[in-house]
Amino acid sequence: ATVVTLLIIVVSVGCAAQLRFSHDVLSWLPSDWPIYQATRKIDRDIKGSVAVDVIVDSGRENGLYDRDLLRALDDLATELNEKKVAGVFVAKVTSVVDILKEIHRALNENRSAYYAVPDNAALIPQEFLLFENSGSEDLGDVVDPRFQMARISIRVPWHDTLVYVPLVNEVARRFAVRLGDKATITVTGTMSLLSRTLNAAIRSAAESYAIAIVVITALMALLIGNLRIGILAMLPNLTPIAVTMGLMWGLGLPLNLFTMLVGSVAIGLAVDDTIHFMHNFRRYYDETGDVHGSVHRTLHTTGRAMLVTSVVLAVGFYIFTLASLNNVIHFGVLTGTAILLALAANFILAPALMVLVLKKGAQ
Repeated sequence: ATVVTLLIIVVSVGCAAQLRFSHDVLSWLPSDWPIYQATRKIDRDIKGSVAVDVIVDSGRENGLYDRDLLRALDDLATELNEKKVAGVFVAKVTSVVDILKEIHRALNENRSAYYAVPDNAALIPQEFLLFENSGSEDLGDVVDPRFQMARISIRVPWHDTLVYVPLVNEVARRFAVRLGDKATITVTGTMSLLSRTLNAAIRSAAESYAIAIVVITALMALLIGNLRIGILAMLPNLTPIAVTMGLMWGLGLPLNLFTMLVGSVAIGLAVDDTIHFMHNFRRYYDETGDVHGSVHRTLHTTGRAMLVTSVVLAVGFYIFTLASLNNVIHFGVLTGTAILLALAANFILAPALMVLVLKKGAQ
């Protein structure tokens, strides 16, 4: 059983290593939901249901009257507009420069040659003032009241959140190169924030799992009173997580903010079963010195309670299969399966390890 389990763990870890990270909220929704269909239609017809915003800070009041800064922003918009940037198609770039160009053209008989930033820098504040006095509030969407900061909106189609990470980095790089020391930039917007959040969540989850394994192993060894057995006792706890992640790869499911929780839930429940098994096994073994008899008594006493609680918990998570959202369904199925795998590991692997270790120790 131990050799087979180790083989299963190795194969599962190999499969788990190929898991892809993802966070596509739209894919969680059923395809017949109106919000899903509306988003797809916007992307299909307009190609821009999502915005990546860039905040440009000139660092001084009325800094946006600077003709060179405005022209640099205009050049950036031309460079990005209707082109692929880091593999993502940019549908449209809008900023305060578009409003200024519209004003300038309107003041020059709507001639297309004047759809540009004015050559005369003195006209820029005058044209903005004229536009403000007309009663329009459009400027409030793209600049602050002090004309120090501007907002540039980059419209892109809906993709997996991780797809936007290279886009955000490339946009930040291009703005930094083009603007130089004229202004400082901050890339923000829904997808920018989500991509950063997911990256932080992935890193923190990996750190948390590593810390949890070390701490639980130490506590297990302390409880059992034997370091070697405490370390071996972690195998029944880690096996269900490794196998579940291998199943995720086989089913084509990605690691996202929901599926990353499966491991934390599973290891908590698996450790609970392992502690009950090991504690009672150790008590029976200390009383009799009979490995097989202690395993038999533990499975017939503590094992029954472990079976009932694990099945009840697994069924509780399998109820999530009745949900509408795909991510909730996946979470329920994976967690329920991990709980049953943990039960199987504690019924098969844990006794085998105890027999193997204590028999060798006796010899």
